[in-house]
Amino acid sequence: MENRKKLDKYWFSDGWIDFEFKKYTLLSYLKDIDHFFSQSKLYPCFSELIEHYTDLYEYKKSQFSLEDSFKKDITGIDIQEMKIHFEKNQYNDTILEEMMKIIEYAQNEFKVCLDQGEEIYGHIVNNIQFDTVGVIPFYNKEGYLLISCEGESKINVYRYAYSLIHHNKNKFYGLKTKKISSNYHKYVFSPGSIKVNLIKNHKDLPNPATYILHSDLKISLEHSILPVAKRWLIKEIATAA
Repeated sequence: MENRKKLDKYWFSDGWIDFEFKKYTLLSYLKDIDHFFSQSKLYPCFSELIEHYTDLYEYKKSQFSLEDSFKKDITGIDIQEMKIHFEKNQYNDTILEEMMKIIEYAQNEFKVCLDQGEEIYGHIVNNIQFDTVGVIPFYNKEGYLLISCEGESKINVYRYAYSLIHHNKNKFYGLKTKKISSNYHKYVFSPGSIKVNLIKNHKDLPNPATYILHSDLKISLEHSILPVAKRWLIKEIATAA
């Protein structure tokens, strides 16, 4: 699954514009997504689906301006109205009609997969307990995230950094995490004692914000639990700001 094929951003408009061909390309991609979801793995597939669905929505919004951008033959010039009259190119109309057919079909298929992803996401969230370790300081944009998983004897410790990201004139908040330890046995070390050790070993964070998460599910840490934890922590930090 790690070597799965990805769907290009403009897969629906690049190359050969043929409904059956694009349908085959899409269903092949979604088959891999379905296999991924069947293992309760969400990311990065869930994020990809959201991006593809958004791309199709944005394209449909701009379809009329894109149609106008196609080359058309000049049929006349109205000097009084200062307008140039064009004749629509039938070939281009056929391409646009085929492309819209592809987009309509793809939107429905993506929506089914997105609903499935939302259901898995909700199930994961409902089986996760979040808490704080000690008092959370005023500055909580850097700190630690402890993750305990059902069936695992060790607690995974991550250092996080919360930041503002600028993309295409939009602002987003992101969270970078770096795993720094998985050597704390949950039956030997309490969350409080882990925090004390972290303070001793990392002097640059003398009073760190520390959060803990426990998952009741035996599912992928990398593809499901950690991404869900990051989304929760982003909201938690933003709310406290």
